Amino acid sequence: MTMLDVNLFGDGAVFDHVGIAVNSIRDMIPEGAQITPDETQRVSVAFVETHGIRLEFIEPLGEHAPIASSLEKGHKLVHLCFRVPELALAIESGRKNGFHCIAKPVPAKAFDDRKIAWLFSRTYGLIELLES
Repeated sequence: MTMLDVNLFGDGAVFDHVGIAVNSIRDMIPEGAQITPDETQRVSVAFVETHGIRLEFIEPLGEHAPIASSLEKGHKLVHLCFRVPELALAIESGRKNGFHCIAKPVPAKAFDDRKIAWLFSRTYGLIELLES
């Protein structure tokens, strides 16, 4: 089968992880794994790798955290994340491909304060861009 390579976020964009909403990170990960709270995003996160794919478990920090509504609706798979060399260029490339930037870039604790941005597309859903 031949696969078509679709460039949504510009040259150098690579898949990074899948974001999954959970009620409790402690229930999902082995003892001793690092959990990172991020007050800006109002979540705590932890990363695990399984079968060659990195998963980000996302737990709400309080009932008013945006991720809490996903859990209430039973939506566990929240987003795909792509690492990009330059966030502004990736956002512009995404815009040309039907993505709308829904949150301005901000530093993220889980990524050593590298900037992230949130994009949405009716076709692809929620996408996180992470600046390399």
